[in-house]
Amino acid sequence: IPLPEGVVLRSDGERVIWEQFTRARARADWRDMDLLLLAKVVRLEADIRKHQTTLDLTGPLVENHRGTIIPNPLLSVVDTLERRQMAIIRSMSLNQTATDPRTLNGAAHNDGKSSDLLRDMWASGLIAKPGMN
Repeated sequence: IPLPEGVVLRSDGERVIWEQFTRARARADWRDMDLLLLAKVVRLEADIRKHQTTLDLTGPLVENHRGTIIPNPLLSVVDTLERRQMAIIRSMSLNQTATDPRTLNGAAHNDGKSSDLLRDMWASGLIAKPGMN
């Protein structure tokens, strides 16, 4: 799914995340506003991954300038980014796969393509039809 006009991704990693998220719906079910919000979700996901990697390296506890062990400030940063991301995802109903018509339409579209492919393969003799010996 192409990026909306005016949206620029910062890296190839964000392009990969974009492709992962856009598979959640059929192409026809993405509105321009959804894609603008999705670009924010993608940027947030890239930032979460970057900060989580640093957090994994430094650990959940760090020493401050006085030598006192404190919770790593990145815990708060990652938590805030995840909360913002989830709020946008909920507003777009991306996590409502069982009830959102756009998600259901995407699944139906993919099922239809699979059925067409199987029908073509049966017709060409590549796959035996069930029940035939």
